[in-house]
This record gives sequence, C-alpha cells and structure tokens, in this order.
Amino acid sequence: MAPPPHENETSRSVAISSSDMNRSESAPATPVKTVDVQTAAAPDVGVTAVDVQTAAAPAVGVTTVDVQTAATPAVDTKTVATPAVEVTTVDVQTAAREQQDGMMYLDVRTEEEMGKGHIGGSLNVPYFFVTPQGTREKNPRFVEQVASLFSTDQHILGCQSGKRSELACIDLLAAGFMNVKNVGGGYAAWLHNGLPVTVAVPTPPPTPESAAAI
Repeated sequence: MAPPPHENETSRSVAISSSDMNRSESAPATPVKTVDVQTAAAPDVGVTAVDVQTAAAPAVGVTTVDVQTAATPAVDTKTVATPAVEVTTVDVQTAAREQQDGMMYLDVRTEEEMGKGHIGGSLNVPYFFVTPQGTREKNPRFVEQVASLFSTDQHILGCQSGKRSELACIDLLAAGFMNVKNVGGGYAAWLHNGLPVTVAVPTPPPTPESAAAI
C-alpha cells in the first residue's frame, strides 16, 4: 500500500488544479480576435466606410452642380427674350407705291439723320438716341410716341439701312400695332433706286443787314 501523499504535495496539486480550472473558466469557448477601438467600431456587415461628403451624397443618380451652375436658367435667355412675331419686309419700290396709296411712312432715324435728307411726307420718331459719349441708347418712349402720332392700322417703317426699322417693327407688333412693314434697305436703298427725297435746306447765317432789320 502506497503511503499517503504528503500534505504539501496535496495542497500543491489542488492549487495547480484550481489554477488550471480558473484559466479554463475564464477562457472563451471560441477563439476571439482582438481588434483596436476603430476596428471594433466598424459594422459587422460588408459596409464601405465613406467620408462625410460622400455620405451626404444622394443615393440616386443626381448630378451635383455648383452655385453658379444651379443659378443658370435651363433655357437660353436670348431665345426667351425674342418676341414671337414675324416682320414683313418690303422693298423700296413697293414702299413708294404704298406710300402713294396712303400708307404712312415712319422714319425711325435720329433727327440729325432726318435733317440730312428724308422721304417726303414721312414722320420721325427716333428708335435710338445718340448720347453725348457717342453711343446709341434706345428710346424708352418709342412705342408711346408712335402711338401719339399713328393709329394701329397700316404703317411702313424705314431707317438708314433697315436694321433699326426691323427692331422697331418688332416692338410695335408686340404692342398691338397691325400691318407694320419694314422697308428693306431703308433710306440708303431709297436713294440708290433714285426715288424722290426731301433734303433740308440749311438756314443761312444772319447778315448785319438782316440782323438790323430784325
């Protein structure tokens, strides 16, 4: 019969067993992977981490634009500003015949241009003014002044070459005038075709005798 173990050996055996039990109880049943705090904060599913700007982007296919692009209208402003009217243009021969038949002739040149020569019987309402700086400025009361001289019936409009009178026709048609016509080529074409014009005779400067008579 074996002698009983020594008390110290029994205590050591128990202590070792107890220590082993403690390690066994504290160890997890499955292997655990140790991660840092940032890794632990990541979601368990397959989610791609994005920055704040990317996260703020919409989930659908939306094109992001800057402020200036967003403020730009979706249509061409020049196209919108163009009046939906069609200008009828006649040649100077037709304009001369229609004027003889009673159609009113409106000259939209400046007063200075009218003074150098104009079509007999025409009336003048400038479409542009010449500023002291030498630039042209649109007459803001053009339609109002035309309305004070003409009815909304038939008119023919002319200028030096036909460009200003075309713009004037657009404004008058948009304002409710009917049957306005643009004279193609304007006053220059009228002269070129040898049609009659009226040239203003300059007033001679006063002489000492005439001044005394006054």
